Amino acid sequence: MRVHIRSARHFALGLGLALALPATAALADTGAASIAKPAKLASSAVTAALAGSAAHHSDEGGAAVSDLPQLHSADKKFMSGAYAVAGPNHDSFTGEGYPVNEFMVFLSGGVTLTSADGTVLEVKAGDAVSIPKGWLGRWDSKGYEKFYVVYDPEKPVE
Repeated sequence: MRVHIRSARHFALGLGLALALPATAALADTGAASIAKPAKLASSAVTAALAGSAAHHSDEGGAAVSDLPQLHSADKKFMSGAYAVAGPNHDSFTGEGYPVNEFMVFLSGGVTLTSADGTVLEVKAGDAVSIPKGWLGRWDSKGYEKFYVVYDPEKPVE
């Protein structure tokens, strides 16, 4: 069989790349923080994960709060995770209003959102809701667990 020099060069180049790429990937795996990968938190594992040591625990108005961020964008303007409040939670958003754009899926419990114009929105387990940055109103809850995604085009979110 006769092999053309051009074909042999392409074969050699292809073989070299085929051998080099896995080595490059192996080197990249040593810097795991620099590799973008999906993050999963199963809904069945949320309660245990929020109670665990990886979550941030605090107290808001006498209610225990757990926050488990899953992903921050490189510019820190986007964040997703799980959040729980174990007890009554009330907050009013006036002035500049709600601080971020937020999408939430409630896993347990719920919240009553009362807009400044008096419109009332009941959100319960299984519901999804979006709140725009600047929303004016009141947040009332007896406690809940939720998945969340927050975004602020102007500044980093925490």
